[in-house]
Amino acid sequence: MYFDVKGKRVFATTGGKPFDNSKPVVIFLAGSGGDHTFWGLHARFFAFRKYSVLCPDAPGHTHSAGPALGSIEALADWLNEVVTALDIKDLSIVAHSQGCLVALEYASRFPHKLRSMSLITSGLATPVNDYLLKAANDNPAAAVDMMISWGFGPAGHLHQGPIPGNSMARVGYTTMWRNSPRALAADLHACNDYRNGKAAAAAVQCPVQVIIAGKDRMAPAKATATLVEHLPDPVVARISESGHMLPLEVPDQCRTLLKDFIFLHNPASQA
Repeated sequence: MYFDVKGKRVFATTGGKPFDNSKPVVIFLAGSGGDHTFWGLHARFFAFRKYSVLCPDAPGHTHSAGPALGSIEALADWLNEVVTALDIKDLSIVAHSQGCLVALEYASRFPHKLRSMSLITSGLATPVNDYLLKAANDNPAAAVDMMISWGFGPAGHLHQGPIPGNSMARVGYTTMWRNSPRALAADLHACNDYRNGKAAAAAVQCPVQVIIAGKDRMAPAKATATLVEHLPDPVVARISESGHMLPLEVPDQCRTLLKDFIFLHNPASQA
């Protein structure tokens, strides 16, 4: 669906059901260079279980009007504008990678708006390799290659996946090339420049879960341990065989963890 936020067009998918803000809402936030397609399997699951779902393209990504926003703080403000524009009340956020930084910043500023928050494969900060930053600025094709190579675990590199005949790595390439040429660079710079993670985590008031990937090369164990340390009483799960793109690589396990947590803290009628 399309809607306007401060005069700019925003696109979001809704899991195959009309958006209805009278229901509990789950907003899914993608990582750097990602868009609404990252969450297809998970969005549909919740949409068909009495939730309203929103998988938005961030400004300057795929179908949403640009320009891309250059800071995590600006993206958190934009997320609040989305929530306000759609008059969302009972909200859970599910976020991956860069989206987790946005979710943290949002949760620290607007704690009364959240029922739960789920953070997948992230730390309190996401310092970006200098070579990747330079490539994103000067050679986007090389940057996308690096993101795909480092992002996926063994299943992705072997072109395996939960959907027969579908290569997760190829989908990743397609998604990043759908975005504007500057979107990935803006995302990576926003991650690299973010410094408020510890303060934001300490200000979180809603129930929060952290899902960690055992073979993550982009949010390594030290980074995820620091995130867990600074959050108030998080529920932590680890999926040992997954890489950074965990929601794509092990969707069934990821979905079960999300389901149990969100059903508990932001329940919808399951009749």
